[in-house]
Amino acid sequence: METPNALEFSIDIFKPETIPMSRLAEYMSELAALYGSEPSVHFKMLRSGSAVLEAVVDEVATEAVESRLRLVHDDAAPDDLKRAYQNLNGMLRSDKAVGQIKHPQGAVILAFPGRDTPVQKTYRVKEVGVLDGVVIRIGGKDNTVPVWLKDSDGSIHKCEANSEMARELIKEYLSSPIRVSGQGDWLRGEDGLWTLEKFKITGWESLDEKPIADIVNAARNTKGNGWTELDDPIKEHLHIRGSD
Repeated sequence: METPNALEFSIDIFKPETIPMSRLAEYMSELAALYGSEPSVHFKMLRSGSAVLEAVVDEVATEAVESRLRLVHDDAAPDDLKRAYQNLNGMLRSDKAVGQIKHPQGAVILAFPGRDTPVQKTYRVKEVGVLDGVVIRIGGKDNTVPVWLKDSDGSIHKCEANSEMARELIKEYLSSPIRVSGQGDWLRGEDGLWTLEKFKITGWESLDEKPIADIVNAARNTKGNGWTELDDPIKEHLHIRGSD
C-alpha cells in the first residue's frame, strides 16, 4: 500500500547501484532544502527503475511542502527555494540527466529540465551597488586588499579595497554587520544565474541593529513623514530594502 504523503524525486540516468554515494548525498541535501519543513520530511528509501529518492512527509507538513513546491516558478518564491531548485537543476544538467518530483502513481508536481535546459548567452556587466555582511577576512600585502563579507544567508562575497579603505574596515573584523558600497562585476552564466565575480569597495557604513519594528515605529512617530499613512509599514520597509 502506497503512503499517501510520500514524494518521489527521480533521476533518469542513474540506478541505485550506479549513483555515487557522494553525489547521492549532494542531491539529498539540496532536496531537503527544496522541500523545507526539514524536521517533518524523512528519507524512506532509494528505489530502482531510475534512481528514485522517496521521502515521507509528516501529515502536519504535507500541505506546506506541496504548496512550497508549486511556488518554485512564482515571482514571489523565497530566495532559498529558488536557490535549491536552481542547484538541483544545475546538478542534473551537469550529470546529463532530467528529474521530476511526483506522488507515487500520481501526477508530476515539479519537473527539472536538467540536460534539456536552454543554454543562455553569457555576458558580464559592471554595476554600482551595495552589499551587507560581516567582515570575516581581510588582509594582503598588495595595494588591492581582499575583503570577505558573510551575509545573513551565509553567502560569502569576495570583495577588494584599497589600502586606505582596508585600514578602516579592519576595525570591523568579526564585528557587527556593515554595508559596503562600490562597483561589482557580474557574470550571467549559461544557466541564466548571475554570479558576483568581483566587488570593489569604495565606501561603507554601519548597519542599525535595532529590530525593524522598532525602527519603523520610531519613524511613524515623526509627523509628516508618510509612514503613518501605511497599513503595513514594516512590509513596505522590507520592500524598499529589497527583502521579501
